[in-house]
Amino acid sequence: MRYALLCAFLLPMLLSAQTASTLSGFVRDKQTGESLPFANVLVKGTSLGASTNIDGYYAVSKIAPGKYQLKVSLVGYRDQLVDAVVKPGENLVRNIALVSTSIEVQEVVVSAEKDAERTNTQTGRIVMNAQELAAIPSIGESDVFRALQIMPGVKSVSEISSGLYVRGGSADQNLILLDGTVVYNPSHLFGFFSTFNSDAVKDIELMKGGYPAEYGGRLSSVLNVTNKDGDRNTTKGQASVSLISSRVTAEGPAGDGSWFLSARRTYFDKFVSAAELDKGTDALPLYYFYDANGKFNQDFGHDDKVSVFGYLGHDDMTFNLGEGEIDLGMDWGNKTGAVKWIHIFNPRFFSNFTVSYSAYDAGMHANFGGMKFDQTNGVRDLSVKGDMHFYATNDNLIKIGFWWSQYQLTFNQQIGGNNNYTYKERPALFSTYLQDDWTVDERLNIQAGVRMEYQDLTKKVTAAPRLSARYAIDENTSVKTSAGVYYQYLNAVPVGDVNGFSPFDVWVPVNAKMKPGRSMDLVLGVDMHPFEEYQLTVETYYKKYNDILHWIGEPTTETDIDKLFYVGKGDAYGLETFLQKRIGDLTGSVGYTLAWTKRSFPQLNGGKEFYPKFDRRHDLTVTGNYKINENWALSSTFTYGTGQSYTIGSGRYAIDTPELSNTHVLPGELYGSRLEPYHRLDVGVTKQASFFGLRGSWFVQIYNLYNHRNVWFKEFDTMKNPTEITDVRLLPILPTFGIECTF
Repeated sequence: MRYALLCAFLLPMLLSAQTASTLSGFVRDKQTGESLPFANVLVKGTSLGASTNIDGYYAVSKIAPGKYQLKVSLVGYRDQLVDAVVKPGENLVRNIALVSTSIEVQEVVVSAEKDAERTNTQTGRIVMNAQELAAIPSIGESDVFRALQIMPGVKSVSEISSGLYVRGGSADQNLILLDGTVVYNPSHLFGFFSTFNSDAVKDIELMKGGYPAEYGGRLSSVLNVTNKDGDRNTTKGQASVSLISSRVTAEGPAGDGSWFLSARRTYFDKFVSAAELDKGTDALPLYYFYDANGKFNQDFGHDDKVSVFGYLGHDDMTFNLGEGEIDLGMDWGNKTGAVKWIHIFNPRFFSNFTVSYSAYDAGMHANFGGMKFDQTNGVRDLSVKGDMHFYATNDNLIKIGFWWSQYQLTFNQQIGGNNNYTYKERPALFSTYLQDDWTVDERLNIQAGVRMEYQDLTKKVTAAPRLSARYAIDENTSVKTSAGVYYQYLNAVPVGDVNGFSPFDVWVPVNAKMKPGRSMDLVLGVDMHPFEEYQLTVETYYKKYNDILHWIGEPTTETDIDKLFYVGKGDAYGLETFLQKRIGDLTGSVGYTLAWTKRSFPQLNGGKEFYPKFDRRHDLTVTGNYKINENWALSSTFTYGTGQSYTIGSGRYAIDTPELSNTHVLPGELYGSRLEPYHRLDVGVTKQASFFGLRGSWFVQIYNLYNHRNVWFKEFDTMKNPTEITDVRLLPILPTFGIECTF
């Protein structure tokens, strides 16, 4: 019956698609042939227009016969005017190539930004491309997560954590996608770097809240990372070397398509080994990571495109202290692979189908003076999903899709050679959605949808409605709002978590005795251009959490998931402002957040509300980039934030046995105290140059310029009386140097 109703709904629209005139095509980069998502195609002299989807496809449906001029715009590209002649009863395919430009011309940027806001209802949305990532000072190389952390409402708990805490949500409440495939532990070096190699990234899209029905499975946010397809016109490469890592990238045309490969590796282990610093009582660990990205694309005519892509990343650390006193080995990594098929049934009916596989594995193997300890955990995710876009009219874009995932979640722990804990679960999750993007008139746009989800352990079906709208007050000011309900069936247990430092995350599902986590999100915001060269965004939000989990954190052999967690509730609310200048030789931004994040669990803190470690009352970030001339550029980032919450000790107590006496800290109010405020200044300089006849650049970057070592956490030494409290501090000033060249 359901399928009959769906067919009855779609059939008239599909039949009408055979006779109506439609203008459609792909927007690409003229130099490389890369598809360009989020570009805007407007039919001049009319109210008609469309935005390209993530695959660069656009369609203007039911267009009357006649001669038209199309205006195509995208930030970072010159506006393109294209002639189009639509004949009666004929569909016109018009592929468009845009020319990249340095962001110099004021009219180009302002025009592109205003066009982008024309129909977009999404609140809390951040889009960045590779050039913008590269302009942000970093340690040795640009990083996706650290770039996002300068945005209002997006933070980490420390500078050695790449975990994103978005508008009061925990790190596992973010859906992180690499070319549409879920990544479960997106970090290297215990969170110091993300898994995303900036040389491979084409663009990133973060939706901080109120995200649409086509996404689900997480309570907080969605991060879409899209890797480059590869240059369709020229074979070329790029290589870079810094004090931390080396990277190499190559790409080029293949048949009617392209290929792309990128890889990097750190070499801290080589330095330590060559200096023989990995031996003795003061030994340093041997650590390295590597990762690689690959993509192959092929067009089979205009209507069919197939992409095959994959990612492989691995971290490895060994630590041998003294003469067999401590032998420690840790390794973890991600593998993803996917095949994506884009098929255009007709110009108004676009579809893509993806089969993907994602695997995360982590292991720790230790020998403490003869006592062996082994721990492994992993995630396997086989998914099939499809998304269909139907351009019903110029005012209605209907999206229908599904997503099926079969998981395998495992954890094993052995102490002294005995298997004392084994966990394995194989849940499946199926979801489907229906969504309509409706242009009511030139001022008002509405997006409405619903997502249905079913997980076979709980045997429950959830319905999650979503609604967002944009109203243009005038050409420079618009108001946006969104509301939605979200559910989460998978949660990450941070094993060994110490003040934001967690070696492993063990993913576990809710079972039949539990409810999935649920949140309700409300957002209201204003976008405006107060001056031609500036864009200002102000948003306020409120998020209500129910049935969220808090790991009990005690050693156990219990395998019933419902007995491993406290179940509670929470809320998060705040105000964000973001002022940005993207024009001229001097560009930059100022972002400020005032926010509250609260949690409560009946078994914790006497049932009273508390502020978790990722609650930060005030947060200020200022960035600046100055182009001195064609060869020299300066960049800087300053960050200030309220100190992280922590639990202070209120006393100490001893547990004595005939064999051993242990002294412990008696905790005070849960997360009732604050560390000192956090602040840091990073600067960088880049010089265009040539090396051995190759075009390139060199850079110098200084992390933490004025050497302020922020507090990581408080350490309590109970071996001393009275107990000694020490501030464990984070990184000092760190200068880095590197070169980059293209070939």
